[in-house]
Amino acid sequence: MVLARTNDACLEAFSPSKRLRFLYADVSETARRLAAAHKLSAPAARLFGKALAGLGLLGVDVGEDDEVLCFDADLQGPLGGFHLERDGNGHLRGHVFETRPETLLPSGEEPTDAALCGRAARVKITRVQQGGGAIRSQMSFAVEPATPDVVLTAFFNNAIPTRVVLSATEWDGEPDRVRALALQRLPGAEDKDFDRVAALFADGTVADQLAFDATLATMRDVLDLWDLKTGPTRALAFGCSCSAKRVFASFAKRPAAELRALAASGRTVPFRCHLCGREYPVGPSALASILRHLTPTKKEDKK
Repeated sequence: MVLARTNDACLEAFSPSKRLRFLYADVSETARRLAAAHKLSAPAARLFGKALAGLGLLGVDVGEDDEVLCFDADLQGPLGGFHLERDGNGHLRGHVFETRPETLLPSGEEPTDAALCGRAARVKITRVQQGGGAIRSQMSFAVEPATPDVVLTAFFNNAIPTRVVLSATEWDGEPDRVRALALQRLPGAEDKDFDRVAALFADGTVADQLAFDATLATMRDVLDLWDLKTGPTRALAFGCSCSAKRVFASFAKRPAAELRALAASGRTVPFRCHLCGREYPVGPSALASILRHLTPTKKEDKK
């Protein structure tokens, strides 16, 4: 269901005869880039990739072209949680709370998804107007266990019977193929048809195939759905809304006394975007410029 391994994308597919719908996402390139930018360990990168692929599935149905879709989870396990965003242009960004969560496990415990995510999660999915920041809708729910596949299944099951598989393989310590597939039962589908394909999701068949090859022809054979056809492909790619202008605006909100002390030190202050990992150096001249342009209210604390 993917045009090329180097192109991140999401799409939907249907089997008209069986009344089954599928959602598919490949976020391999973005997962690699963000894992490197955030310096994630292999276990953290695996879980981050799965959550990012899950966001790709969410974006097929949720969110408009002028919105940012935010996917947040607070986890009880060592990973701590994650915050992910997808804007109306299909740009993905985000981070996990702990970059090396396996170091927080008891000695000898394997860094499985369940161990790193913990027993329960509190999840929030928010649609925010792009640019303006106004919240258009928000929902939250708790789920056990806290792994990303369970989180996504719980979300979709609120509206329609769904099965989800999130797959993240690695090569030489880096994310390699990071993909997701969801099965949904449409009205009119027969139990035997849904249950047959759902069994392939449960027994590892779908996960194994996503880790290898996810072309349309292959998935037709694996799922035994001769009439499986896809809808339009929506491109996904890394993209962050951070900028030097926004960094300076953030510094302008700090107390003038703090800014003067930083400028007087003569040191360059690094500012790191928590969503994409990019660093912006803010030097003494930039700090002096910010001080000159403070509003009168800000200047009052010079007295």
